[in-house]
Amino acid sequence: MTFFFRRFIFIICFFNFVFSVRTEPVEVCERPVVSFEPSSAEASEAKRTFTTEQSRSIRTNGLEQNTHHKESKKSPMPVRVLLSSCNENSHQLWQFQSEKGFFVHSVGCKKEKNIFFKNKITIRAKKGYFLCNGKKVDHAIRVTPHSGHGTFDAIAYDGDFFIIPHKNELLCVNQVDLEDYIVAVLRTESWPGWPLEVNKVFAIACRSYVAFKIQEAQRTNRLFHVKNTNAHQTYKGRHDVQDLRHAVEQTGGIVLGFDKKPILAMFDCCCGGVVPAHIADFDFNKAPYLARDYACFHCKQSSLYSWNIAYEHKAFEQVIKQYKKELHRLHGISITKKDKAGLVMEVKLKGHKEHHSISGKQLYSLLKEVKSFHFDVQIKSGKIVFSGRGFGHHIGLCQWGARQMVRDGWGFKSILQFYYPQTQFMKLV
Repeated sequence: MTFFFRRFIFIICFFNFVFSVRTEPVEVCERPVVSFEPSSAEASEAKRTFTTEQSRSIRTNGLEQNTHHKESKKSPMPVRVLLSSCNENSHQLWQFQSEKGFFVHSVGCKKEKNIFFKNKITIRAKKGYFLCNGKKVDHAIRVTPHSGHGTFDAIAYDGDFFIIPHKNELLCVNQVDLEDYIVAVLRTESWPGWPLEVNKVFAIACRSYVAFKIQEAQRTNRLFHVKNTNAHQTYKGRHDVQDLRHAVEQTGGIVLGFDKKPILAMFDCCCGGVVPAHIADFDFNKAPYLARDYACFHCKQSSLYSWNIAYEHKAFEQVIKQYKKELHRLHGISITKKDKAGLVMEVKLKGHKEHHSISGKQLYSLLKEVKSFHFDVQIKSGKIVFSGRGFGHHIGLCQWGARQMVRDGWGFKSILQFYYPQTQFMKLV
């Protein structure tokens, strides 16, 4: 077994903290009591890495200095968020800053050490290694702010950072407490000024989603749980919006469960009244709680429920040619296949003498102004005109529907049970 392979296995084991996201049924109250149990491996690693109130001699930018390590706030259930990744040949430059400096701890090498850096750390990718403030490093490192928070590329984050060489890539992962992560996510996944009750709905949905992704990462040995983009949940670091923190605190540790496991609590902006169970291109056998067989019309008053967008003929052709280079001139466009839910599955593009087909998903990905898969299209007055319903993928929680349900007097429990049938409220322990 080669050194690099052993190192890779060690990193996998180190980062795959055995969270064992256990749940128990709970009767949700206004302020549920939350209990977490960190794994023994997590607790021992915390003790080994940073010893509270223990004076050590560490290196400060090349100078020997005797100082106290800060007490590391070890999350009982950390979330590992991929902030950035780059190819080892990209020479990508990452910058970290903290007013009181960072401790850098070696991970996955025989000779472990802690180094203290003042204020700033720069990471630059190289082939087979990376540079940390100009010094060569060929193993993973953990970057911990001495106190407070640190910034990565000018965005402030709670928790620690890991720099991980993995295959031919370099990963930057933020490890943050679960509840702090949910607070941060609500700023980007909710809507400004929305009431506490609807943000309690979103807090439970977001917490359920990331708990599901934690278990998924355990099964697949993925070195992170979620990305920071809307591929999973959009995460833009810490903030001080107290209303969002209150929503998280009042639902602390509560998730939706199915078969005693956290659910994949998908949500979109506006469902447009689409019945999810009728969607063809989704495997509901893996997530039966998403197969809601009745429509949501609570979002009807939203401006996103129905929409129209028109493209100039030439501009539309140029966009389509990115995918269908053989299309010289568009003479017609029509939908040839929809599923039972009304989502477009296939579109026919009529050229001068030839016809081309494109899937609904491909067309949706090309046209940024088209808001969902539920649309009709026609050529009218020389323009390509789309008319559709909803904004997003039409599966799971409808955000604008939930907002209207709160206006109509629904509580957060009833709203979640409406959008995720067959689920139960569970408490992470």
